[in-house]
Amino acid sequence: MTSAEVRQSFLDFFQSKGHTIVPSSSLLPSSPNLLFTNAGMNQFVPYFLGERPAPFNRAADTQKCIRAGGKHNDLEDVGFDTYHHTFFEMLGNWSFGDYFKKEALEWSWELLTKVWGLPADRLYATVYKPVKQGDPSVFDEEAWKVWEKIFKAEGLDPQKHIKTGGKKDNFWMMGETGPCGPCSEIHMDLTPDKTGGALVNAGSPWCIEIWNDVFMQFNATEDGQFVPLKKHNVDTGMGFERVAGIMATTENFTNFTRPPSNYNADVFAPIFARISEMSGKTYGRTMPADRNKLSPQEKNDVAFRVLADHARTLSCAIADGILPGNEGRNYVLRRILRRAVMFGRRLDLAPGFFTELVTPVVQTLGPVFPELKMQEETVRKVVRSEETSFDRTLDRGLQEFERIAAKLEA
Repeated sequence: MTSAEVRQSFLDFFQSKGHTIVPSSSLLPSSPNLLFTNAGMNQFVPYFLGERPAPFNRAADTQKCIRAGGKHNDLEDVGFDTYHHTFFEMLGNWSFGDYFKKEALEWSWELLTKVWGLPADRLYATVYKPVKQGDPSVFDEEAWKVWEKIFKAEGLDPQKHIKTGGKKDNFWMMGETGPCGPCSEIHMDLTPDKTGGALVNAGSPWCIEIWNDVFMQFNATEDGQFVPLKKHNVDTGMGFERVAGIMATTENFTNFTRPPSNYNADVFAPIFARISEMSGKTYGRTMPADRNKLSPQEKNDVAFRVLADHARTLSCAIADGILPGNEGRNYVLRRILRRAVMFGRRLDLAPGFFTELVTPVVQTLGPVFPELKMQEETVRKVVRSEETSFDRTLDRGLQEFERIAAKLEA
């Protein structure tokens, strides 16, 4: 399946289950305690809290997300691994006081294994179980029992395929306060010899989380209490780039010999092609074992990934009216752009190169998020101005460095 087919298949599946398909909300969040929209559930918070009635009982969407700065910050990992991004799409399905754990988990399994064909024996589920003082105290036995039935029906041992995790891994919170609850993640084993069960939540790229079913049962208050919500809700999130990357890497689950990478998804291909055209270098899909000891090809590949990710982040944020600046979320964008420019110099790219990456971003994401097409010229102007300003700063710094170095040598 192509990336576009994966996205559309997800939406079609949940539409067939009675969900209303809604557009992505802006990356500029309505919540004052967020820098950016960082999850699909952000736009639905008033419904989860009961502050407003939901106009539908079930919804599904693909949500633009940025995780850079604040509690959820993946910026420094981007480029050095193959599954973190500052910008990504979150595929999600939602229930507002309608269905709950049984339906959510059974539909997750149906889409993954029956519609998309993921191998059942390579999937692992996690459920919440408190592990230390201060964790919400109730073990999610309900989710465990649903998974137990699912794995038994597949002829798989639930004791091997269901893992437990504490608050860090299996209790989802948007921020320090607000709607929250236990979650059940689905991880996929991508190892050639199927040893991924031991790698769940171990930070290995060979066994990664692809879907998270969050069961909104509580409201976290400022005094640390978890108050039950009047209605139980479902909030799910699937990493679009992760699933599309798995399908591309494994050639639709027929080849598990290659290292997994989100960046193998075809949604990145036009951006990589433009970087290659400008730099004369080729993306080699290498994955560094040690970020402090990179081979020449690994250095190139890290830079390719950084540029592709950051171009998507800047383009989508600016299209939503968030501009680079000196404070808060605006400074985060400025920092991301400058990080991209620095990595571009490692590829010997000419000044102004980053502006040229706006076009392939619009090409790949514009059909899904029409505001990108509408604001393309504005995005280019803002990126060009910011990039030019930083290039001048870099050049002045390098000239001053060379001047001081020459003086010291003399």
